[in-house]
Amino acid sequence: MKKCLLAMFFFPVVASATDDRLPHQKDWPQEAVVTVGDVRTRIDGPKLWTMSGLEFQDQVVATEESAYGTVVTIRGAGHLGTAHFLLIPDKPGEVEKENVLSLQFFLDDKLVTKFSPDMDLKGKSFRMERESKIRDLDLKSTVSLKDDVLIETERWHATKPIDLKVSYPLMYAWTPGATHYAFGDDSGLQKDGVFRKEGKSDDGGLEKSSRWMAVFNAANGKGSVLYLLQHPSDVETSLQWTDAPGVYRKLRVMTFVEKVVPEGFTGTYQSAVGFFTATEADWKEQASKRAAEVGAYGKKYAGQK
Repeated sequence: MKKCLLAMFFFPVVASATDDRLPHQKDWPQEAVVTVGDVRTRIDGPKLWTMSGLEFQDQVVATEESAYGTVVTIRGAGHLGTAHFLLIPDKPGEVEKENVLSLQFFLDDKLVTKFSPDMDLKGKSFRMERESKIRDLDLKSTVSLKDDVLIETERWHATKPIDLKVSYPLMYAWTPGATHYAFGDDSGLQKDGVFRKEGKSDDGGLEKSSRWMAVFNAANGKGSVLYLLQHPSDVETSLQWTDAPGVYRKLRVMTFVEKVVPEGFTGTYQSAVGFFTATEADWKEQASKRAAEVGAYGKKYAGQK
């Protein structure tokens, strides 16, 4: 394949880049708003049918103005995946992007048999199953929402060696309104701090031993916590985070840093996200408690002990 130049598209540019759908995608939704219990999210067509934003009890906890899903940075090419496309040389206006092969929605465990451009889905549970390819990487992605817990699963299979600078199997763009953060493992809280109110984006956050991250918005009392349920045991995986005041507080599950994904590699990355209400005085206690609950719930979902 020809070498491609990097092009990162977000709203509104991404819409024009995804209007040229493949024949099997022509009837897929432009947007599906999903509400289960106290949680609402969106499945976004222009972002290649990946999750976009999160609300808890009608308060934004993760922004729509960013990419979720999976992005890989291919050596000599650039970022490719959710909302990240590569310009194809000598073909003006054409881009290389993740090829989404299949898409299914399940509401209350029943298959949604008909798509429409704009969908409003409400129930006790929701699940999206999606298969795609990013060059030589096959992905099977699942988004599950039930009991106010969001579980995302990314199953990777490499059909050829893939030389990567870095990859992010799972990403969450917490709201820029988040004021506090904390990291921990199964023994409890490891570190905590306060996000900056202004300044340049800082992507230097890296937690190699943490199992979970929590964020809290002191203005509305809402918090979110991500618990990393599983990743391949033989591949170093960390929580990388960016503090970008006014934009987002971005969390990425980071793996295959300056490494080649070997041919035949198969691995699963899975996270669980839960939510809580707290005060500035007790938010760390509530976050630690919710992290333990979400971790236990997720492990049960995944069949872990």
